[in-house]
Amino acid sequence: MTRCQRIHKERRKRKNTHYILCLQIVIVAVSASFLWGRQTDRSKAQESLPSIIKLNEEELTAPVNEPDNNRSEPAASQNKLLILVNKDNIFPNDYEIELKVLPDRVNQADILAYDSLCAMLKEGRKEGLRFEICSSYRTIERQQELLEEDIAYIMRRGSSYVEAYSKATQETMPPGYSEHSTGLAFDIVSLSYQILDDKQEKTAENIWLREHCMEYGFILRYPKEKESITGINYESWHFRYVGVEAAVSITEMGITLEEYLDIESESNTPQQAAGY
Repeated sequence: MTRCQRIHKERRKRKNTHYILCLQIVIVAVSASFLWGRQTDRSKAQESLPSIIKLNEEELTAPVNEPDNNRSEPAASQNKLLILVNKDNIFPNDYEIELKVLPDRVNQADILAYDSLCAMLKEGRKEGLRFEICSSYRTIERQQELLEEDIAYIMRRGSSYVEAYSKATQETMPPGYSEHSTGLAFDIVSLSYQILDDKQEKTAENIWLREHCMEYGFILRYPKEKESITGINYESWHFRYVGVEAAVSITEMGITLEEYLDIESESNTPQQAAGY
């Protein structure tokens, strides 16, 4: 099951509140048998599947290419739209977000990106396209859950924790290092094809987004052949709001947000006076 499919499954659960309330009543009524069955299932799971909790000491202490925990200031701390969150730049504790629920009543966006995102998707729908926001703002806790799910999934296929962590973090960032914490990043897919893989870029929706997103202040955050710079595999579905001016420059120059911020930093550095 892909992450996008897992998210949709969670949405259906949240919407069916009446069913959940009834289920809770049943659970209370049969709590004794439920707890016994849960304990039995847990024991079976521990016997049959590798578990992060059951990692041996060697795996827990093995060197892992984890991000530096020293909190570095974002490259453009004075401009919220250009905040840099990646493997080397953790999401600042004091960063303030004003979230607004999107029209789907599930996802949330920073108010700075809200209108532009809605306008972009509305324009695409006029062209007969149908979009689905697979993921938007995430809490630190939710990011941790996603990473653990991905690691466990890879480990069940025979990888050690170290190997699974390395593979998982090519797509799923550790808590605090994901752009989704900013409320400015969105995974947008075609309604008719909601799998996050190479085929997504061939959908009409994704083609349109990549061609027009800069007009609304968005960039394709993790483009092809830039993995060594972004530290993330190519993702045709991950769009980041940076404002129209920056989006146009980044897209037309064919660079990443990291490269754009480096250029901006160099252009703002006072030139040393020539000596005579």
